[in-house]
Amino acid sequence: MLRQDYILREIERTVEFCLRAAGFKKPDIISDLQQFLEEHCEQLTGIPLQTLLETEAQKLVALLYHPGTARLPQLISSGAWLCEAADLSLLAGRQSEARRLFHEGVQILAFIASQHGEDDGFSLLREHLETLQRRLPDYHFGTDETRRIHDLLIAGSPPEPDRPVSPS
Repeated sequence: MLRQDYILREIERTVEFCLRAAGFKKPDIISDLQQFLEEHCEQLTGIPLQTLLETEAQKLVALLYHPGTARLPQLISSGAWLCEAADLSLLAGRQSEARRLFHEGVQILAFIASQHGEDDGFSLLREHLETLQRRLPDYHFGTDETRRIHDLLIAGSPPEPDRPVSPS
């Protein structure tokens, strides 16, 4: 029970930081968002921002995905932080970097949701995936890549009341 409470608190803390970061997402205060991400990234993920930005999603999953350990919240935070960094890149006009970071963050978060999506403690993660789904058009991915990312986001979202849950 303590482990589950810890994971829930860490997810809540990550979402709180994402909401705070959203307040900085204005073109005239890009440097404030950059500073905010740099200051808080290592605190939440255990990884300095620059290292996080340079590490592929698959490597992060391989390094941090250990269910039942303190590393699971770090992995969730890493995925969320990559999506926040993607927004910074988008605001700064670095489109290809923004698309790469967003895709990597979504891969991590969708993976975690696919592994733990039914757990009550992960409802905030599922809600965050819905938010990312609404932000997807901002990145102007190609048609095929948009479909792939959309499918990842849908796979991690909670089932709609009318949509039956597929048996596992």
